[in-house]
Amino acid sequence: MPLTPSDQRFLKAIYARFSDAPLQLGDKRYEPLHEVLGEADPVMLMARHISFNEPESIQLFSGFSGSGKTTELLRLKGQLEKDKTYVVLYADALEYVNPAEPVDISDLLMVLAGSFSEQLEKVLGSDIGYEPFWTRAHNFLTGTELSLQEVGIKTGVDLKLQIKTASSFRGKLQQFLATRIGELKAQVDHFFEDGIKAIRAKRGENTQLVFIFDSLEQIRGNYQNWESVIRSVDQLFSVHIDRLRIPYTHVVYAVPPWLKFLARAGLPVTMLPTVHLWNNDRGRSDFVAGWDAFRRLIDRRLPSGDAGRLFGAEPAKRDALRDRLIAAAAGHVRDLLRMVREALTRAVSLPLTAREVDAVINAARRDFLPIALDDARWLANISGQRNTALDTVDERSVERLSRFLDTHVVLYFVNGDAWYDTHPLIREEVDKVLRAATADS
Repeated sequence: MPLTPSDQRFLKAIYARFSDAPLQLGDKRYEPLHEVLGEADPVMLMARHISFNEPESIQLFSGFSGSGKTTELLRLKGQLEKDKTYVVLYADALEYVNPAEPVDISDLLMVLAGSFSEQLEKVLGSDIGYEPFWTRAHNFLTGTELSLQEVGIKTGVDLKLQIKTASSFRGKLQQFLATRIGELKAQVDHFFEDGIKAIRAKRGENTQLVFIFDSLEQIRGNYQNWESVIRSVDQLFSVHIDRLRIPYTHVVYAVPPWLKFLARAGLPVTMLPTVHLWNNDRGRSDFVAGWDAFRRLIDRRLPSGDAGRLFGAEPAKRDALRDRLIAAAAGHVRDLLRMVREALTRAVSLPLTAREVDAVINAARRDFLPIALDDARWLANISGQRNTALDTVDERSVERLSRFLDTHVVLYFVNGDAWYDTHPLIREEVDKVLRAATADS
């Protein structure tokens, strides 16, 4: 039976509830997946680190694409704000840096202060009592031999835009500041200290400031420059880690997960793992708690009674369709949400049919293909060993493994120990590629 106007309204409403946008603290759609793993709540750990390290601290937080990093950081923000002692500023790095290009310490120091300034203005109002950072930075650079006029930088706003978008100017700025990093750091610290004074003047002398700088993990580069991008981020959090501390401020950086593999970061990286659906045994037996968690995740986004309307009134059929989508997502929240939405757009009647769900899963499988022979060999080793199967830890190997993890071809799990496995949608294809290569040899 074709979709009725009521069906169309129902699908549109459900589609909105399965958005993959980050969730705020208290959202009823939030499923505490860390509890399934018996792991400590990452928000509790970060909050306690802040509480125990007053008046300032630094933390690195990471997870693979679709693991819910931003949701956890927003939970941290909301949790801390319950205590009026804390003022929490949140900034998205992608508003200030180009994720496809290397990042220098001079870029990041300016971006940190600039984003801090803008977020502080949102909290305290436009009359924050001191000069915004981008204006201050423009005035600082105008008083040097670096020419801003020749590239059309007339205001602080122009400076912010050029740092993000103009590679040639950013290169000149990096070269100019290379011997002045200490001076720049002093300028930035002085600005932060003025900001703390402004906050405490309005909120009280005991106010603690937390600055969450999200999305640095999305700095990846492209096929031409990935090696230099990895090297630049590695240097930020190894060579320059002390320069990334902010006076009288608790700062949390969301960083790329591959820092874990380079193992040169100046601080431990708190990782947000993917919840596994199978155990780390030869037969990949079901991890029942993981399955139950993802079933609850779907139920939280469906109003009471709507599961039957969407997947079918018969319990066995309803559960089978839902579980096929869960299995295809392989533990990634964002992938599951997106596949449900794709199924909704394909619906020609209600409830959904197995054919529509299969079409969604087949489309997801095609996104992984084709698989090169060299990749298939490495993936087979990962699948067999349940570890990274890395022979060496260098930029090239880390980039390649990072690509596997970012695209979810390889999955990172934790249940006591960390382990890895290949995505179930590509295992047969990996076997086919290897069998074909053997037959041709």
